[in-house]
Amino acid sequence: MVKFYFINILKQIAYCGIALAKAPINRKGILFINRMSIVNTFSMFAFSVGVILLDLKDVLVFTVPFAFLFALPPYFNFKGWFYFCRYYFSAIPLLFLLMVCVHNGEVMGDKYLILTSATIPLILFKNKKDILMLFFLNVAVFFFILWYQSNFRPLVEVPKYVQQLYFVLSHITLFMAIFFVILHFRNVSEIYEAELEEKNRIISLKNSEIIDSIVYAKRLQEAIMPPASEIQNLVPESFVLYKPKDIVAGDFYFAEQKGEYFFVAAADCTGHGVPGALVSVVCSNALNRAVIEFNLVKPGEILDKVTELVVDTFKRSNHDIKDGMDISLCVVNTKSREIAWAGANNPLWYISNNELNEIKATKQPVGKSDSYKEFTTHILQLAKGSLVYLFTDGFADQFGGPQGKKFKYKQLADIILMNKDLKMNEQKEKLEEAFISWKGQIEQVDDVCIIGLRL
Repeated sequence: MVKFYFINILKQIAYCGIALAKAPINRKGILFINRMSIVNTFSMFAFSVGVILLDLKDVLVFTVPFAFLFALPPYFNFKGWFYFCRYYFSAIPLLFLLMVCVHNGEVMGDKYLILTSATIPLILFKNKKDILMLFFLNVAVFFFILWYQSNFRPLVEVPKYVQQLYFVLSHITLFMAIFFVILHFRNVSEIYEAELEEKNRIISLKNSEIIDSIVYAKRLQEAIMPPASEIQNLVPESFVLYKPKDIVAGDFYFAEQKGEYFFVAAADCTGHGVPGALVSVVCSNALNRAVIEFNLVKPGEILDKVTELVVDTFKRSNHDIKDGMDISLCVVNTKSREIAWAGANNPLWYISNNELNEIKATKQPVGKSDSYKEFTTHILQLAKGSLVYLFTDGFADQFGGPQGKKFKYKQLADIILMNKDLKMNEQKEKLEEAFISWKGQIEQVDDVCIIGLRL
């Protein structure tokens, strides 16, 4: 019973200060210092008994005080004085060895024990300045001892048999210290490996859950967008190049047939990934309501209504949310072939008579803005076979090429003009090849969405 009680006391001493330590390096250092303090304290008391038996009672003058000095670090850790305690624990063994070497002289060989004290800063400190300063202090003390022992006699003359016995006891003490250091780090390593494995297991589980949730969110986001085949059914000569940066995207495309009107848009919501996808759901829902519920057909009026709905949705939050979207919205009258278009920051490109033309967008997003103005509706009457392109900024903003620069709109326009006579699915392939080639090993920076229509 007494044995277990004594062991529990030692465990409590070994864990003094652990509850106050937040950083892992502090916890490791605390355990090491506390455990080695226990070993050193008992070693000093044992050493004190030994010197009495060896009739070296005058050595007790510093062995007994050092037994108490070695016992202090757990108290310092208990008080939360971690930084001071690390310095204290690094200095006390060095001071003890210095006094022993001055007392015993060269014949005992105590000076080489400084090699053990020189390793303590490497164990306890992370800062290179602290490590180097304490290491060079050990080196300086070592050379001081060499100089002292070469020029001064020891304070006591030790008999030959005592030297031999002392040699054995000191090296037993050294091996005990090394054994307990290795045992400490083995135990600590096993504990932290077990903790690390458990944390990795939890992280892996959480990551799997998050990925599964995002993949499911992708299915939900895809549900708000019509399949590209549906657009091709309405406009046979068309393509949709859609490349999300992440699993889910801030970009989305919109297509709806209502009577003689065909609505199609490429939209870029604030952000990408999960935040962008959430905004895209709000904006897509607003587009559907403007077209289906409010029966609007003029793209400018549609964007005005979408802005109103988006702002009203985000207004319910306690936070000042300014998220919204840039969009290029086209309404095609399938009977008259008249095209009406409006854009928020994103333009419309069309090719007529072998020339690429651009209609500039209203310079404001769909969403909350400081000085709102109504979106302008542009009317076009294009000849049969004309090409129309709606897009977001992801393609032009992609970094890559020989110098890691942006692709830019000029190069995008050149590729479109170069391949204008190809079938629409072939045009898509050319654009995709150009994007992949330009990007190379560089990460995709944004979602990409381009819609091409041959009317």
